[in-house]
Amino acid sequence: MPSTESSSHKITEGELNDPIRDLELPKNKAELLASVLQQWNLLHHSVKVTVFCTRNQGFEHFFKSVGYFTYYKDIDGLMDAVHMRHNPEKWRLFIDASKTSLKAVLLHNGNKLPSIPVTYAPSTKETYTTMNNILVEVDYKKYQWEIYGNFKLIAVLLGLQASYTKYSRFLCEWDSHSRGTHYSRKHWPQGQSLTPGIKNVTHKPLEKPSKFCFPH
Repeated sequence: MPSTESSSHKITEGELNDPIRDLELPKNKAELLASVLQQWNLLHHSVKVTVFCTRNQGFEHFFKSVGYFTYYKDIDGLMDAVHMRHNPEKWRLFIDASKTSLKAVLLHNGNKLPSIPVTYAPSTKETYTTMNNILVEVDYKKYQWEIYGNFKLIAVLLGLQASYTKYSRFLCEWDSHSRGTHYSRKHWPQGQSLTPGIKNVTHKPLEKPSKFCFPH
């Protein structure tokens, strides 16, 4: 009768990758799990614990670097690789910047699926040129997600002047210089157009206003 050790099944690398992915284990936890299983003699001899340090290699071909920017160049392919179905109507593009970086992330409507970072750039500000580069590189014209961001970012995307503006709102033609009516006038005319050179519009809008939303 064969011994238990010789007849027992040993976990292969592919079999180990499945629970690590399903449990969404970070790299250090994945290495710890593999190390423990190896100590218990449950891993096949071909399994390398250090392989989890290079799990990102299977996704590297989805990336593209241009200067300071790193983009996902194949979002549909990336979604397939992580076993998620990409329906652009169920995702929204969130763009934000801090003092240290600029980033764009795909957020799932309802937050039932994990967020997908699609752009990252250190030490980069929200300018009209950088916003245009992001939309071009992530192939926004193809997917047409809704865009989420703060007032400043949406103003940049719509081509509005960055500072010292008389008409600083794209939703209405609120006059920032009319100080005498700021507290007495409640209704202002709705914004009609975004024509460069008129009412503090300096560039052609990168997308129509109906595509922009504000975080709740």
